[in-house]
Amino acid sequence: TSSVESANEITLGYLDRELKALREVLYSALGERSWQEAVGKAPVSSTVEQRLHTLGLSKPAIEEVTSNIDFHEGLNSSWSAVLANLVSAITLATESASSLSMVPKAVIGGSNGCRSLTCQQLIKKSLHEGLKPSEILVVSFTPDPSGALVNFCKREGIKRTGVASGSELRRCLRRVVGRKKVIIETADLAPSLGVNDPILELFADPALGVQGILVAPAIHQSEILRSINQHIKNLPIIGTIISLTSEAVSLGGVLDTLILGELPLIGITQQPDGAIQRVTAGGLINCAKRLARERSEERSVVSG
Repeated sequence: TSSVESANEITLGYLDRELKALREVLYSALGERSWQEAVGKAPVSSTVEQRLHTLGLSKPAIEEVTSNIDFHEGLNSSWSAVLANLVSAITLATESASSLSMVPKAVIGGSNGCRSLTCQQLIKKSLHEGLKPSEILVVSFTPDPSGALVNFCKREGIKRTGVASGSELRRCLRRVVGRKKVIIETADLAPSLGVNDPILELFADPALGVQGILVAPAIHQSEILRSINQHIKNLPIIGTIISLTSEAVSLGGVLDTLILGELPLIGITQQPDGAIQRVTAGGLINCAKRLARERSEERSVVSG
């Protein structure tokens, strides 16, 4: 037994000397300050990154909001600085940009139901602002118009028409007289088709000046939303409206979209009887924190 213990002590002694020698090499290469910084940075940075991961942010978004952070200021200061970066990374659309001017607005992205609800709530906003139903036109540029939107237009006395092609849409919009608001309902985006996506016809004629409003469902994963952002990056998109927040378990995907896609945030759709809700960047982040807490509590209950 004493022989084994002696062998173990010798082995540990060799390991100790090797580790000290390795540290001396690193120390001399990095210098005293760099060594201390390298040792002290990891715990704070890893904690901050874990918190951002809990909010649902992807690695590219985490790198974006932590790239200028000095983690040697401590956890509280570092986290406050990261939250400030998050807020500043989310651009809010101005009222003039998000309102429906005489320039036609095409609601793209999301599902048929998301687009239909967004169209309805944008119309409600216009009516609330004093516009008459006769001054609003809805154009369905899709082979599968939303029944809910069709019924809504009938109920509100708003004219709705359907078009089957870009050329037909151009003729329709050029005939528009006395309509101050034009909202275009679209079909699903098809990023896999690239430039052959039929939706791109909406923006082919610069003279029409069609602008897009992107619907970003909160239930979509970051990868899906990034693919969509890449697909529409050259289109005149004025902002993003987030949908399905009530069904989401995380806002990581839409936060990624707002941080990396650089599209202004117009607002969030509410329940069918509601309207587009304006939200601040801080309010959106607080909502993401709440969902993260709820997920953590659910996991604790299951594991318990």
